Amino acid sequence: MLDDALEKYQKSNAYPFHMPGHKRQNMGMEDPYAIDITEIDGFDNLHDPQGLILETMKHLQKLYHSRRSFLLVNGSTCGNLAAVFTATGFDQELIIARNCHKSVYHGAYLRRSRLHYLYPRMGKEQIPGEIFPEDVEKLLQQYPASRAVVITSPTYEGIVSDVAGIAEVCHRRGVPLIVDAAHGAHLGFHPYFPESPVKEGADAVIMSLHKTLPSFTQTAVLHLNGELLSEEKCREYLSVFQSSSPSYILMSGITKCVRFLESEGEEAFETYAARLQEFYWKTEQLKWISVLHPEHQDPSKILISSGRSGLTGEELSGKLRTTYGLEMEMSSFDYTLAMTSVMDRQEGFDRLAEALMEIDREAGKKQSGILTVSRGHDADDSSDTPAENSWENPSGSSSEKVMELWQAQDAERECVPMDQAQGRTAAKSVAIYPPGIPLLVPGEKITEEQVEMIRKAQQEGLYVEGLQQEGAELSLIQVVASREETKE
Repeated sequence: MLDDALEKYQKSNAYPFHMPGHKRQNMGMEDPYAIDITEIDGFDNLHDPQGLILETMKHLQKLYHSRRSFLLVNGSTCGNLAAVFTATGFDQELIIARNCHKSVYHGAYLRRSRLHYLYPRMGKEQIPGEIFPEDVEKLLQQYPASRAVVITSPTYEGIVSDVAGIAEVCHRRGVPLIVDAAHGAHLGFHPYFPESPVKEGADAVIMSLHKTLPSFTQTAVLHLNGELLSEEKCREYLSVFQSSSPSYILMSGITKCVRFLESEGEEAFETYAARLQEFYWKTEQLKWISVLHPEHQDPSKILISSGRSGLTGEELSGKLRTTYGLEMEMSSFDYTLAMTSVMDRQEGFDRLAEALMEIDREAGKKQSGILTVSRGHDADDSSDTPAENSWENPSGSSSEKVMELWQAQDAERECVPMDQAQGRTAAKSVAIYPPGIPLLVPGEKITEEQVEMIRKAQQEGLYVEGLQQEGAELSLIQVVASREETKE
């Protein structure tokens, strides 16, 4: 059963290049059962903090330089939902980045938002890149009734947008900026890493402590700044979206994380930055696979391209897992992602660097002759040019919206085979998980490119959620029923 499997994994030699950020190191909690309590006298109440929980909030505010910081025990998901509800009313316009997490889409669905999409520009590594201030400016001019702008920075791959520039654009029009910084709780604690979006002027910033800091899964924080978002409303919606029985184990974990940052953070981040820099230096000479260096990327996210090795991203991840005992965070078509944190040990970086160099040597022996002839590269070409089959995420290119998200989700549906889905209106989100960023969004017309992306993901063993299976072979996409499309 699950408990047995977890204990077996704990005792194995597997090294976690995945979240949570505590990397399975105990932060001083001896017996979680002994502190698993409810709201008894003297231990405060998350939904009306006045004592010990309020004290932790104040420490977070000081650490991150926020006006108010709220503890979250339902992850960044509940913070994103509360922020969307605080900023917008029912049936109002909302600008969101197309590569937002599904929780932002869920908030928009519940609010019946009229959505306008910002599209990240593709980087040279064919990874969705930044959101640019000028693109935000253009959409705000086009849709001046928009009540807020929501972006993701950093992204799952660590790409950071110009939050300060975007905030300036938004604030000139009196529009709040919400930043899903679930992957950025560590930002701002050392100059090697990008600045925190809290300091760059975002009005609401949602951070998952558990992703990149030593804290339990589901622990997060919502920061408020400025006066554009109501603190009272935010509190109310957090009470709606957070559990009425919040875990004191999780809140204790947040407090221990805060104490670590205050007492050991400076030295720990100095060591962490040095280890990352050494790792990148060691892997500069890889020839057949490569460690990518996208522009404006948080270096804590190690992106490993399968390059010219003949491996897919999933195969590279599998090889690291089964041969070297290194568990990656996620993989895509031609890269895998190692997620690091301030708690990573030197052993982990050494094992990963050595594994990549060995895989690179093996790939060179197998592929050099073939690839030299077919692509005209020298065997010792260390270029990190992406493979020819690099994935271009559909969320990085515009899709036609033919009805609102909520209209499509609430419409009568039918299921069609993938080869019949092109041109139909999506009725359900489809996403590769992780990271859970939708390939298909309800209300958008499905393109041939998107269908091929889903098919390719299945062929390469990536987990695709949102499809309906009919037997072992046939995958169906849920679309708006034909008569409903005709009504529109």
